[in-house]
Amino acid sequence: MQARQVRYKLYPNRAQLETLERWNGLHCDLYNACIEQRRKAWAKGKTISYYDQQNELPRLKEEMPEYQVLGSHALQETVRRVDRAFRAFYRRVRAGENPGFPRYKSRNSFVGFCYPDRAGWKFERGPNGKHGVLHISNLGAIRARGKPRQWGEPLRLTLTRTSHGWYATITIRCQPTRKAGNEAVGIDLGVEAVATLSDGTRVENPRFLGRASKQLKSLQRKLSRQKQGSNRWMRTKRAIARIHRKVANQRDDFQHKLTAGWVAKYGLIATEALKVKNMTARGGSRKAGLNRAMLDVGIGDILRKLAYKAAEAGTRLVEVPTSKVKPSQTCPLCLRQEKKLLSQRVHQCPCGCEMPRDQAAALVMLRWALDPWEPGGGEGLTGPVELRNPDHAAIAVGRG
Repeated sequence: MQARQVRYKLYPNRAQLETLERWNGLHCDLYNACIEQRRKAWAKGKTISYYDQQNELPRLKEEMPEYQVLGSHALQETVRRVDRAFRAFYRRVRAGENPGFPRYKSRNSFVGFCYPDRAGWKFERGPNGKHGVLHISNLGAIRARGKPRQWGEPLRLTLTRTSHGWYATITIRCQPTRKAGNEAVGIDLGVEAVATLSDGTRVENPRFLGRASKQLKSLQRKLSRQKQGSNRWMRTKRAIARIHRKVANQRDDFQHKLTAGWVAKYGLIATEALKVKNMTARGGSRKAGLNRAMLDVGIGDILRKLAYKAAEAGTRLVEVPTSKVKPSQTCPLCLRQEKKLLSQRVHQCPCGCEMPRDQAAALVMLRWALDPWEPGGGEGLTGPVELRNPDHAAIAVGRG
């Protein structure tokens, strides 16, 4: 059994919406108070643990009656959230990374709270598993819209506020299943084309952020001329947030459909073992445009979605060590390696192989997944390999 998340759009009435906003503000105040308490204790040379702060919650409810309507477990989860922030801070300090001390949050930037178990809420699914009603203690029933691909045992509930309203994310325990194909493919991820497959198929970059950039620039210039905090300033800021939310939703939908299609068709998928965080590290103005384009594609998200979907379907996902195999510098037929400039988009080899560079890289990855060789040579393989042979694919996924 595995944990999966399903998301519903909530439609609270006006009174429920006001209550959600008030509760979110109370959780925000608690979060900031816990950070303040830890800072003061550190200044005095003392240490405060999660349990120290959790044990003070009953007294908090006595002194501040407005906290009594909030679930005890939800309050404990907010305190635990602070503890996780400090643990992550100390871990980054020990690792020599940029530590980033936990910060106070405003009520606008505090985007939700969580019920860590099944206490205080219940979800009723609608007919055919579509939509439903979310019941929360001291709040009532809220209409919810959404249709999960698979259902299971509810574990926890997270309420999140976005520019489009409130959402409920329910973590469930289930046994996810998917159908898998029986073909083999190599996939080269990029920016100009999101993906190039070993059979020559190109998935063009939809450039969701680029298409919205003109409207965003106009609104951001408009925002800069308005008085901060005014009604017009707030309306413009909400309009900008809506566009960013739409772009994020478009990107997420595109990635899910793309990776689900690959898993449904292929039983063996070979792709690159990329370190996206290193690839998008700061490099000044000369690299800002490339970083923006890579983040707009969302290569890291594509790889994560592909990994868990492949695991659900039983598809074999092979991450080729690019630093050793060097797919973009290797000929897919004779395995001869030669450095290429980034501007060189066609692979040409003395052996007679000529094809688009990205397709050649995808073929190298697929060939390595079917029959790995030691980097720097190809002694174990002689001559071309018919990479689309169904027998090879069947053997690779254990069906031959």
